[in-house]
Amino acid sequence: MNSDLRFDNTEIAFSQKSSSELRKAYLMFKMMSNPKWVSFGSNLALFGLKVRLPLIPQIIKSTVFRQFCGGVNRSDCSDLVSDLNQNGVKAILDYSVEGQESEEQYDKKTASIIDSLQTVNGNDGEAFGVFKPTAIGAYSVFENALNTDAKQDTKEAFERIRKRYVSIFNEAARLNVRILIDAEETWMQDSADLLALEMMERFNTNDLIVYNTFQMYRHDRLEVLSSWISTGRNKGFKVGAKLVRGAYMEKERERALKLGYNSPICKDKKETDINFDNAIRLVFENIVHCGLVVGSHNEASTLLTSTLMKENGIEPGDPRISFAQLFGMSDQITYNLAAHSYNAIKLIPYGPIREVLPYLIRRAEENTSVAGQTGRELTLITKELKRRSILN
Repeated sequence: MNSDLRFDNTEIAFSQKSSSELRKAYLMFKMMSNPKWVSFGSNLALFGLKVRLPLIPQIIKSTVFRQFCGGVNRSDCSDLVSDLNQNGVKAILDYSVEGQESEEQYDKKTASIIDSLQTVNGNDGEAFGVFKPTAIGAYSVFENALNTDAKQDTKEAFERIRKRYVSIFNEAARLNVRILIDAEETWMQDSADLLALEMMERFNTNDLIVYNTFQMYRHDRLEVLSSWISTGRNKGFKVGAKLVRGAYMEKERERALKLGYNSPICKDKKETDINFDNAIRLVFENIVHCGLVVGSHNEASTLLTSTLMKENGIEPGDPRISFAQLFGMSDQITYNLAAHSYNAIKLIPYGPIREVLPYLIRRAEENTSVAGQTGRELTLITKELKRRSILN
């Protein structure tokens, strides 16, 4: 492993946070370590917003929203992006609103994504554009478009989605702005993957513009990634791969159990970790044909990537390799990577509180379910608070 890179330097990790902010973060992660508190808080927030209890939005804003979101709109995030950039960290601003359902809304969202590319292009502090497939097309269309008995209106709707993809990536290619396509649940992902692969073949022949997200807690993703790399090599395009462990584990397993099919999720965390690290190795074996974003809060996978870079003579700032963590989490990884000149990125969700609540609930539930994540955050925050108390 790369002995030069360590993640236990809390002075670097939390240099941008005051002691008051650290204590608030400690309380937030302490609460998320208790599944009962997470369940109670999530249900209370949903109910409170539904019946419009006056204090609920302010409570959400001052707690979980402040921890994991950059603001209500892009302009709210500008100071944060600037602060990150001063510390050698770039940003990805992600409008994390879910549940839009009309063609008019999908067209407006597409136009908004295209407009945001101008901002990314003109701001050195932003590294990528990003969008979620179901932000620009109906979930049901993605779910059913590839069925042999798909209805004509579904086929037509899917073609409109394809045109939205093309318009987004035409502008991205014109501006030379890279875009991450988020991954979603397995039962709609095949359609999204089809479009992502089409866009790579069309727009990744010279520069890496299109990056698809591979959720490596799915036991089939390593084979899919390998197939895409082979296809790209044969057809003359590059594969942009953002690797994540995954975001819908409980939902995936519950649906598989309910409908009686084999779960697409790896049997345990160890298997997921092996799958993730093997995907990293696969990309490095084909780095001439690939770009990589390691979207991970896992220190071992991050160290593996930095070690492979060193072994392959790839400099820390090489644009083909980036590391991304969610805003509000794993600062020890992000800021220590930046201190060693790696391409370190924070993905910053934003949007109106009511609309981003589903994202925030999922974030809290994931921190509760992922073994060791919350405990690691608490340990590092405690270490830094003790260090500061000794100095003072």
